[in-house]
Amino acid sequence: MRRLALTVFWLAVAWPCMAARFQNGSFENASVDPDGSFVTLAVGSTQITGWTVVSGNIDYIGGYWEASNGARSLDLVGNQNVGGVEQTFDTVPGATYSVLFDVAGNPTGPPTIKPLTVSAGTVVQNYTFDSTGKSVSDMGWVTNQLTFTATGKSTTLSFISDTTGAGCCFGAALDNVRVSVIGLPAAAPVPLKWAAPLATVLILGLALLLYRRNL
Repeated sequence: MRRLALTVFWLAVAWPCMAARFQNGSFENASVDPDGSFVTLAVGSTQITGWTVVSGNIDYIGGYWEASNGARSLDLVGNQNVGGVEQTFDTVPGATYSVLFDVAGNPTGPPTIKPLTVSAGTVVQNYTFDSTGKSVSDMGWVTNQLTFTATGKSTTLSFISDTTGAGCCFGAALDNVRVSVIGLPAAAPVPLKWAAPLATVLILGLALLLYRRNL
């Protein structure tokens, strides 16, 4: 019975995350093809699956440089001084999440030090990447991490590079974004819409338990 109760509890915790899970962290899926080079996407674009372009525009990179993972990546600064992307996905309130992401910088122009601001909910953190000595065939990708605790049933994760005053238009490069749960709350509320499915799971589990005891 205890094992059954634990199973139902973890279903209650995980089920809210199934409706809109984090997706397309390597930017491989899109309704536009960068065609071996790159294409500039304007603010408001949702052509990269799961992501929205915010704050200016970005360059969606195909074969222009080596990606960290897969074949595609982003230059977060397009032909303006600022650009970025964001994605909203389901989270469990009170759960702690780890965001891993690979960063480099467009090595073909200034500034040398590429700025990157990453935010998840109320957590905001600034990063930089030094593109000295890097090239399109040797980007020097590095992995960074941001940790946050969800305060609601959904969280918006954003990556913005702002080179205003530092040179235009070669920003931070982004690829291989991964989101994972590293800590669950002591208890998580079960959304009303899942009450019936969870009740069904519980009833079936109890029936199976009674059946095995009668064998």
